[in-house]
Amino acid sequence: MGGKPIRPRQQVYFYLALLTFFGACSVVDDLDRQRQMQDGLVLLQQGEFDGSLKVFETVAASSQDRPPADAANYHIGLVLAHPQNPKRDRLKAMGAFGRVVARFPESSWAEQSRIWISVLNEAEESKQEIERSKQLVEKSRQEAERSRLAVEKSKQEIERTKQIIEKSRQVDIEIEQKRRDRVK
Repeated sequence: MGGKPIRPRQQVYFYLALLTFFGACSVVDDLDRQRQMQDGLVLLQQGEFDGSLKVFETVAASSQDRPPADAANYHIGLVLAHPQNPKRDRLKAMGAFGRVVARFPESSWAEQSRIWISVLNEAEESKQEIERSKQLVEKSRQEAERSRLAVEKSKQEIERTKQIIEKSRQVDIEIEQKRRDRVK
């Protein structure tokens, strides 16, 4: 342990070497994330929704609150909102877009995420309006069926009433005939 003491200049060089090493690691990690993002985009274009979702989720988790987490969350939203995705989930897509807006408000992906949130909200409102309209149509159909049955019942009652009136006329005619016969 009796080595030479470390001089201040050597300490500076040592710290610069450490910074360079960790900086290089960071660059390698960033390049790896960019490659993963490209892989995820290729999978998305090929319609491999599950695979692309996993890649984007991995990038988002490893990037935490640094880019390309903004792009990864945006693309997670795209995968979850994609109309051809059989596991499409509007609410989760809105959550992914919301993370971009909340965590990366200055990101180039934030405005696009806001637009997607608005579009998905409108789609959800339209879906609910369609559902309400379907319920109203069904209710109207049931009311029309009840009205049709009531009209049918009324027709039957009218027919019976006509038959009763006709029988009453016949009886009246017979009574009148018998009265005439008696008078004679």
